[in-house]
Amino acid sequence: MKILNLYFKNINSLEGENRIDFEQPPFSDTGVFAITGPNGSGKTSILDAITLALFGETFRFDKPAEHVITKHTSESFSQIEFAIGDAKYRSSWQVKREGGDPHGMVLPTDMKLLRLTTPEEIVATTPHQVCSRMVEITGMNFRSFTRSILLAQGDFAAFLNALDSERLDILEKIIGTDLYSDYQKEVTAKLAEAEQNLNYLQQDVAAVPLIESQSLEACQLDLADFNEQAVELQEETNLLTAQKVLYEETASLREQINSREQQLQEAIQQRLNVQKQLEQLTEAETARGLTDDLSASANAAQALEREQAALTSLRNELTQIENTLALPGFSAVTAAPKETLENPEAFTEQKQTIDSIRSQVSLLNANWQSEIILQRSLTEQIAEKQAALDNVNAWLGEQSQDRHLLDNFPDFDRFNRLRSVINELEGKKKAVAKWSKSTSAALQKNTAAIDKTKEKIAQLQSLLQEEEKNLDEIAQDHSLAELEELQVEQQERVKGFEELLNLAIANERKSTGSSSFFFGLFGKKTEPDRTAEELQIELEAMKEQQKQEENIRLALEKSVYNDALIARMTQDRSHLLDGKPCPLCGSRVHPYAEHQPAPANAEQALLDQRIKLRRLTMRLAEMEEQVKLAHRYSERNRVRINQLQQVKARWQTLTNQLNIASPDLDINKTGMMREMLKNESTDLKNIETLIAKYKNTQNNITGIKTAIEKNTASIQQLEGVVQTIDAEWQTEPQRVAETEAESAQVLQEEQELIAKINEQLTQVGEVMPAPGKEQGLLERLNLRRRDYESYASRSKSLNDELTFLYGKQTEGEALINTYKARIEEFDLQLHQAEVIGLHLALVEKQKFIADKELIVKGLQAEFDSIERTIAEKMQGTPFTAVEAVKQALAMLDKTPELAEQKAKLDAEVARWGAELEKYYNQLEARTGTQEPAPSLEDIELQLNAINEKKELADLEAQRLERIINEQQQYKEKHAGLLRQIEVQQQLVQQVRAEVAELTAENGLQFRRRVQGRMVERLLSRTNANLEKISGRYYLRRKAHDRGLALEIEDTLQGNARRLPKTLSGGESFIVSLALALALSELANSGRSVDSLFLDEGFGSLDADNLYTVINTLEGLRTHGKIVGVISHVEAVQKRFKVQLQLVKKPNGLGELRKVS
Repeated sequence: MKILNLYFKNINSLEGENRIDFEQPPFSDTGVFAITGPNGSGKTSILDAITLALFGETFRFDKPAEHVITKHTSESFSQIEFAIGDAKYRSSWQVKREGGDPHGMVLPTDMKLLRLTTPEEIVATTPHQVCSRMVEITGMNFRSFTRSILLAQGDFAAFLNALDSERLDILEKIIGTDLYSDYQKEVTAKLAEAEQNLNYLQQDVAAVPLIESQSLEACQLDLADFNEQAVELQEETNLLTAQKVLYEETASLREQINSREQQLQEAIQQRLNVQKQLEQLTEAETARGLTDDLSASANAAQALEREQAALTSLRNELTQIENTLALPGFSAVTAAPKETLENPEAFTEQKQTIDSIRSQVSLLNANWQSEIILQRSLTEQIAEKQAALDNVNAWLGEQSQDRHLLDNFPDFDRFNRLRSVINELEGKKKAVAKWSKSTSAALQKNTAAIDKTKEKIAQLQSLLQEEEKNLDEIAQDHSLAELEELQVEQQERVKGFEELLNLAIANERKSTGSSSFFFGLFGKKTEPDRTAEELQIELEAMKEQQKQEENIRLALEKSVYNDALIARMTQDRSHLLDGKPCPLCGSRVHPYAEHQPAPANAEQALLDQRIKLRRLTMRLAEMEEQVKLAHRYSERNRVRINQLQQVKARWQTLTNQLNIASPDLDINKTGMMREMLKNESTDLKNIETLIAKYKNTQNNITGIKTAIEKNTASIQQLEGVVQTIDAEWQTEPQRVAETEAESAQVLQEEQELIAKINEQLTQVGEVMPAPGKEQGLLERLNLRRRDYESYASRSKSLNDELTFLYGKQTEGEALINTYKARIEEFDLQLHQAEVIGLHLALVEKQKFIADKELIVKGLQAEFDSIERTIAEKMQGTPFTAVEAVKQALAMLDKTPELAEQKAKLDAEVARWGAELEKYYNQLEARTGTQEPAPSLEDIELQLNAINEKKELADLEAQRLERIINEQQQYKEKHAGLLRQIEVQQQLVQQVRAEVAELTAENGLQFRRRVQGRMVERLLSRTNANLEKISGRYYLRRKAHDRGLALEIEDTLQGNARRLPKTLSGGESFIVSLALALALSELANSGRSVDSLFLDEGFGSLDADNLYTVINTLEGLRTHGKIVGVISHVEAVQKRFKVQLQLVKKPNGLGELRKVS
């Protein structure tokens, strides 16, 4: 539940209407605010307004209607809007006194509850209904609500820090004794609910409709039979469907054949018609000579028709003008002069004159209407101003005595200034006395400080001498610069010895040629046993041998080719004749004709040669790798020798620079060099230690000198202060006398001013208030003066406005008369001008008609001449009428179109014929097979019958399947209900045993049981709140024989537990706040209350703990809570950014002054 806003009037000591909106800033910007004010200012009255609006009750009064209404008031009400989740409600409480009399009897209370929807929904309208519905909506009655919203923080702190044997009693006091009866009711209700649930389960088991197993087995057998029957019917359906499809396809082909035959006939007929039209076109060629004449005749006819229509229109207009001029209003006007009627431009000029007069008449009419509207407005304004002036003058007459406040207003500013001066003088007197006391103490204090500082300076000077002596012993006549220079030289010397040792180690490695440990694991590559030059000579010899062997291979390949050629030519040798040339080579000698060549095995020799070449190539590759390796090792040895020479030269140079060259020292004695490096490093450390001691002692000396200077300056400053205090002490009697004289003078001025103010107040019917309450009178007098000034100024301004409005009214009436006369004058001119315009229009129309008649006659003669020419040309042609000629000419234009149409029709005839032949072939293919014996109607009847059987079988199968499935579900449900009954029976037995224990237990045992149960719930919710608020602390219950022992578990200290009394103020507040929130949720049946009020309880916290507390409360905003802290302690009030401030008025009542 979250409170949104509160609106109340005359509640206890809070007089008047007050409104607090918790959804608007500054409340919506922070999670915590303070309700501040002195005792009796009305802080608790705000909580009374909340409970009255919700439940019609308060914390303090049994019958709130008689005590809540503020004294000397006739009504009181409170209205609150709150939210439960997304739903919003408005609840109101109101009470009035009889007849509106502040001392009358209190009438019955009115209450109303609304749900804020669109439109608003009325939920309850009487106090009883509102309270009942409030319990249903919020889950809280008045008692639980007061525990949920008003949290007494001090009670929970006392509960937390109490003795173990006292905590349960304190918790009972906080929660109330109702928890025992509530627990009994809860256990009884729990037993009734458990027994009722068991009864419901037994009823559910009895209601499960299980059938016998024999019936279920019969249903399963019937289902199998129906499924087999459905399969057989489906096969028959498929056979009949195939026969039906064959019939439908045959019928469709025949329909398409009929359609194509019809389309073919129509195309042939259309082609014949087009052919006939093409033949007729040859006869229409004779009509081409009449094309120009027919075109001229049509143009002449159109022109004649157009001019005849224009002539008819002019005659109609002439008749209308003559009828208009015959009217009585137009005949009395003098016609235009003859010379005007004969002027060709007269009609245009007259039309312009008429337009000009009409525009002037329109303008005058608009101005006339505007002035009339303005006069009406002025009349209404004059009436309003006069009524307002009468009211103002009446008020000024009633408040005539307030006129003195304008010229003779009481000088309360001077009065307040005098009071301030008097207070200042009194303060000065007190300050002088206090100054005298403090000055004496200051003199003694400063004198003692001077003596103490001098002693300190003497100690410092003694210490300075000791430190200077130590410095001389350390330096031994050497300066710090000399020591630092010596340090630098020794550092360079150590670096030189380090380099010397590194060079010796490098020389050792390069001389032995040893590699690193990692590469040594895999062994060292063997150097070649011959030089690179020797290997290069052997490689060149092997390359020469490879060339020779390659030549041998080529010769062998040629020999193999010759052997193959001889073998292939063996059969052709019989054709060779002695003395005749060979057909291939042309030789006349044929040595192999009689004696065959000796056989040879050249192929085996070629194979052996190729193997030899391959081996030789591999040896060449190995030899090339050996040559490269030999070159690499030769280069590496040369570089190593150069590096060794450089290392030795650098080592020798360093020994000379370090002045350590001797016959016993060489580059191979690394141990000797390590010992020398160690000695030099030791010398360097000794020098650095000496320099550090020197600097430390020097810094001590500087610090001592600085302290001596500061103390010396402090002594000088203290002596100056003593002199100043002494000088002021000598002049103090004179200041006291001056203050007394000034005080007497100001008091006399105050008495004179009071007498004057009393005289001024008597003139306005007021009296001088008691001291300290002048502000209320001053505000009242200022209000009366401002009101009188306002009304006087209003009276003057109203008189000025009326004078101005009367002048405007007179000017407007004169303008209206002027506009009316001018409008009548222009109306007469307009009528005369329109009559003259009609006469001119009549003459002009007569001229136009005469001209048109001549044009029509000429066009008619032309048209007749063209018609005679056409009739003469038509003689000797097959045409007897002009229409036939036009039709023939139109057909001649369609010759290309007809030719194209004929070609399309020829193509369509061919296409329809091809398609018709295709459909005949398809029909023959289908009708060639044996047709089914039954007809289409028989097939459909058989299909319908089978479908009916199949539908019935499916329905019956579905019914049986549904029965079987339902029975399976019923079995599962029955088994589940039996299990639930077993569990519920155990629960009933447990609850019955608990009820029996409650009955058998004595009062003390029952109390401990209920208290223990409440403690468990309280600790569970408290720890949940602690986790949200701090995330560090948890409240644990400790085993104890008597009472309630608690411990605080600190997760940041390794889950160590400690007693509540060891908590600091801030830690104790956090834990007690979590306890308060937990009880709030328990009192609200576990629901969260988002609007809380904490009543005092932490005014004694120090600044650090108070800071922690306020941060904790502000952190509740992240959980949707708004917390109001009620406090009158000023130190607590200053720490809250948002405050709802209440003050006491002079009449003893409270006032909600401001929200800051």
